[in-house]
Amino acid sequence: MIFHGKTFTSKVPVREVCEAIAKYAFVTSPYPVIISAEIHCSAPQQEMMVAIMHDVFRDALVSAPVEGRPKLEFLPSPEQLKGRVLLKVNIICFVAGV
Repeated sequence: MIFHGKTFTSKVPVREVCEAIAKYAFVTSPYPVIISAEIHCSAPQQEMMVAIMHDVFRDALVSAPVEGRPKLEFLPSPEQLKGRVLLKVNIICFVAGV
């Protein structure tokens, strides 16, 4: 579920939000969409979110190189990222006793 804490907004399923973004993201402009998210969930829940985003956005979702894969020498330009979705994440971890 996606929601904004301490507000009167309702909770919306992650899949519904991703489907709305996929449907309307490039109607006005072909340039990349950056989703900025603050994640307050467990690692298994994060994996579910990733699976949903891959399922909905498919090849439009930009995946950065991971360990064992070639590194990017240059960042792509907005022109090269037309029609793509980027995800910027802040993960909030709560550790007991800290």
